[in-house]
Amino acid sequence: MKITNQKYPNHNLANETERGENLGIDFILSSVLGLLVLVLIYFIHPSIVLGFTTYLNGFGIYFGIRFLYYFSFEAIYSRTPGKFQTQSKVVDKNGNKPSIFQLLIRNLSRFLSVLSGISDDERAVHDQISNTFVIQDSNLKRVESRQYMIVLFNILIAIGWMYYFIETTFKSSAKFALLTALILATVYALTVMFKRIGKK
Repeated sequence: MKITNQKYPNHNLANETERGENLGIDFILSSVLGLLVLVLIYFIHPSIVLGFTTYLNGFGIYFGIRFLYYFSFEAIYSRTPGKFQTQSKVVDKNGNKPSIFQLLIRNLSRFLSVLSGISDDERAVHDQISNTFVIQDSNLKRVESRQYMIVLFNILIAIGWMYYFIETTFKSSAKFALLTALILATVYALTVMFKRIGKK
């Protein structure tokens, strides 16, 4: 997908860098939410027997949460957190907010967009299927989504700490190894956070 703004000159399409940044931020946030739901389900029902059917159901729940993430943000704001970062939004062919049906089609077909890299069109596959466009608009309010990612990461680490201090003993070497990894992740997260704060 090479965006030249020649095929759709009236839309000011978001460029490849902006689309890539959207993808990275939204993939991480939606994946964290999907995995968090799976972990919570496992903690609530620890007797779940792991097997092919369980993994298949988990896979479905993970993608279901990711779908809801994209669909909800685009239905309410026409923008996901990644798009808040890049000052871009989803519109229809007339530059208006897409219909719920278009957003439904867009986000159901989103996971096919891995094929967009081999397309010569200026739009991703899910844009083409739903007849939507991702445009760049410098008048939109910019929100630094990366900061929310750092906060979310630290909250998840804090939850992990609380769980292990309450529920875990050091009798299991596997649990001790996991706790050690958690400590290292905390140190890393705090280091990154303080470096980012220092740059401001």
